[in-house]
Amino acid sequence: MTAAASPGDVPGGRPASLGRLDALTGRWEMEATFEPGRLAPGSPAVTSRGGRTTFDWLDGRFFLIQRFQVEQPGAPSGIAIIGAGTEPDTFIQHYYDSRGVIRDYEMTLDGGVWTLQRAAPGFWQRYTGVISADGVTITGAWESSADGQEWNRDFGLTYLAVTAP
Repeated sequence: MTAAASPGDVPGGRPASLGRLDALTGRWEMEATFEPGRLAPGSPAVTSRGGRTTFDWLDGRFFLIQRFQVEQPGAPSGIAIIGAGTEPDTFIQHYYDSRGVIRDYEMTLDGGVWTLQRAAPGFWQRYTGVISADGVTITGAWESSADGQEWNRDFGLTYLAVTAP
């Protein structure tokens, strides 16, 4: 009797780059900041805490699961699955939210800077967040672009650790 062949899509080992994602693990409170006029014409600047997110490893530590809940009306809650990307030292985030939106983001986490980016015709997006030296704050912002050339700030998004990474 011969041994069953292993499927070709089973990795031979865990990529070392996945260890960098440990900086995100834990529970976080989210704070969003909107500039004047962003929510509606003539609206004031708004800073609001009303969301939380957790990052936990799936068994095997090949995938980091992000779950986020937002208490603001109209803002989506959802889940994202993060794993190794196709290029060295990159990641991919598969994003799903309560509106039924599905998106894939290219992601990096290097030198304390976390980036997410997607290129989609008519609606490009990117997030850049800087992790504090003590690992308890990630300060960043989402931006969007119609063409990938001219970027506009959508909103600031800061993560504040509830449990240290």
